[in-house]
Amino acid sequence: MAKSLKMRNKNIVITFMSLLLVFSTFSGFAQTPEEKLIKNVQEALKSSSSRELVKYLHERVEIKLDNEKKDYSTNQAEIVLKQFFQKNPADSTEFIHEGNSDGGIIYAIGSYVSRNKKYRVVLRAKKYKADYKIYRLEFTEDR
Repeated sequence: MAKSLKMRNKNIVITFMSLLLVFSTFSGFAQTPEEKLIKNVQEALKSSSSRELVKYLHERVEIKLDNEKKDYSTNQAEIVLKQFFQKNPADSTEFIHEGNSDGGIIYAIGSYVSRNKKYRVVLRAKKYKADYKIYRLEFTEDR
């Protein structure tokens, strides 16, 4: 009897682990490329990582910090974003609205909160070759 119960418990554990593996595999496939981009950007912002964030930028990107808008190469953008993150390290960040247009442009709107200030963040991206890349990134201070 004890051996039968032990075998049954082992089968339950194996079944549970198999189901867990199946669901975790499918959940990774459920994300669209657009959702992955926004999730990855949000993680880069949370960690105030310019190095991580530039992975998702197009080779030419427009960055707006408050009311100053400029075009940058990815190398220049990394420097500008690094300086911004050093002055304003993230306490939290969250995208609250995401969408796409008929023209293939995706966007996300959210907040970036540092200990000093709160910013409204807007990103716009479109597909370049096989990947979505950000071509415009805006940080506007909430007043």
